[in-house]
Amino acid sequence: MFHLRLFVDTDSDVRLSRRVLRDMKRGRDLEQILTQYTTFVKPAFEEFCLPTKKYADVIIPRGVDNMVAINLIVQHIQDILNGDICKWQRGAMNGHGRTYKRPFPEQAESSNVLAAGKRSHLESSSRPH
Repeated sequence: MFHLRLFVDTDSDVRLSRRVLRDMKRGRDLEQILTQYTTFVKPAFEEFCLPTKKYADVIIPRGVDNMVAINLIVQHIQDILNGDICKWQRGAMNGHGRTYKRPFPEQAESSNVLAAGKRSHLESSSRPH
């Protein structure tokens, strides 16, 4: 019924800082945190998680900070549950025999919106991956 592969692309500096803050709250030493991150966490991410990015239908930059993308995904799921999936897959009929694509909220305001289609990127990355 629902097949959408998402990749939540969060900057590596953000991932590291979140880990450091979380682990320090748990009473861990900064040196141990950084050693574990550079020895195990980052290499595992690059070997196992990052390669899955190429199979994603949608790449969401900035993770939970990208509310436009999150809201569009929620709307997409609601449309599926309401039986309106055709609006997303083929466009909807406008009543005159022509199709139109579903407008995305806030699309005019931001270039960082969710784009429909295979391997969509919501914004270009400043870092090579």
